Amino acid sequence: MRSSRAHRALALAACVALALVTLVAVAAAGVIAPASTLKNGGTLVVGMSAGEPDALDPTLARTFSGREVFLTFCEKLYDLNAKAEIVPQLAAAPPAISKDKQTVTIKLRKGIKFNDGTPFNAAAVVKTIQRHQTLPRSARASEISPIDSVTAAGNYAVVIHLKQPYSPLIAQFADRAGMIMSPAQLDKLGDKFATNPICVGPFMYDNRVAGDTITVVKSPYYYAKSKVHLDKIVFKVENDATAAAQALRAGDLQGLDGVASTDLQSVSHDPNLRILKQTSLGYQGITINIGNKNGLGKGYSNTGTLIAAHPELRKAFEEAIDRKALNKVVFGGTVLPGCTPVSPASSWYDPSVKCTPFNPADAKKLVQQSGVSNPTVHYMVPTATVALRQAQFIQAEEANVGIRLVIDSIDFPTSLNRADAGNYETFQIGWSGRVDPDGNIYQFVATSGSQNDSGYSRPRLDIALNNERKATTRGARRTLFRVAQQIILQDRPLIYLYHGVTRAGINKKLTGVRLYPDTLLRVSFAQYK
Repeated sequence: MRSSRAHRALALAACVALALVTLVAVAAAGVIAPASTLKNGGTLVVGMSAGEPDALDPTLARTFSGREVFLTFCEKLYDLNAKAEIVPQLAAAPPAISKDKQTVTIKLRKGIKFNDGTPFNAAAVVKTIQRHQTLPRSARASEISPIDSVTAAGNYAVVIHLKQPYSPLIAQFADRAGMIMSPAQLDKLGDKFATNPICVGPFMYDNRVAGDTITVVKSPYYYAKSKVHLDKIVFKVENDATAAAQALRAGDLQGLDGVASTDLQSVSHDPNLRILKQTSLGYQGITINIGNKNGLGKGYSNTGTLIAAHPELRKAFEEAIDRKALNKVVFGGTVLPGCTPVSPASSWYDPSVKCTPFNPADAKKLVQQSGVSNPTVHYMVPTATVALRQAQFIQAEEANVGIRLVIDSIDFPTSLNRADAGNYETFQIGWSGRVDPDGNIYQFVATSGSQNDSGYSRPRLDIALNNERKATTRGARRTLFRVAQQIILQDRPLIYLYHGVTRAGINKKLTGVRLYPDTLLRVSFAQYK
């Protein structure tokens, strides 16, 4: 009996061993593979914590959340990688630059289609760049103002002639200035391109519900369709930080591009969620309307408001704000206090540029010296819980030194329009940051800057900024950036407060989501497990 059982056991073991050997051999031959846990298809809902995007037109767009949406359907000549290095995207290679630094040749990738099925080529690049240069209200104009002309060299190369050497050019082409639009759609819609934008991308624009959602769907034209797994992405505007975190935990959102400090603990301890963290290249601060009396780019002269007319009040305004306390009270210690447009996350950061210290005693003296009794300043703030909490903190700080701050809470797109029109005194707003500091500085404070809502004009600063653009060595540019920052800190067209540290919340069922130093949540190649 025992012998029979032993025999059967040995026979069974031999069969199992033979089966295992067979499976290994077949797998090695490539006939079968382990079943994947990843899935194709599905809808991803992403919460946007930075407010509603403005126009989805690369020439006009200004918002962080708009950049995040653009990543899915509007690719650029160049992009950033995880190390904040500039790499080709629609370009086929790094640019070829002439010895005099005034001719730049960019070769383009072949066989690519826009999301209307028309071919991507050099003519499309030329048309896009020329539109950036000439369209009224273009937010790109000052970013590429050193371009004299751009021409096609065949179907797959463009030649850019510069008025003078321009070091930040390729960095600009790694953002919205490098987003190439469908010529057919531009011809069809003109300055209404944002109503149905068409570019090259893994997804294509589907629809927008104002104040609520923007939906994109998988493109049938994309050159790397095999890397795109989702059917649809819905970007949802989330102005209430706590409600957004609750939606993420409930599964109504699968991604949230910024978790507020007050909700960080609940999200980070949720077993179904994970946190992606990245220090921003940008800044958050306060823009002061000094000379934007007639509207953006329409000639600048002092507005005559108290804070515009009295430099000592601007200094008092800054000295009243305790940046460290702001970080602790409003953000739970999760941001980086700072006073310059260049983040410590940037290789260009210059610690020799010193901040105006928190000094409420001196601020009170300056208010008295201004000769203005109980000065009142209006403070435009986008409608969002975190923004309002920050504004209320600053309101209390200003009250301590004798400045009455009136908070005007307005939805973000409207606040941008009011800023352009010069219809404000101070504006709580930041910038998501660029790999080259020129992108954080020039367009906001140069006299010809295309986003100079402060209406600030200082010839000495213009000289420094125009020279840093022409300089070809890092050392020379670094020195000129230092000079520029010192001038800005003295005149205060902007008061910089801190550099953000983004913490995005992601459902653990998602893979393929990335957060790079530009702090844009990259979800185009996400996939459900």
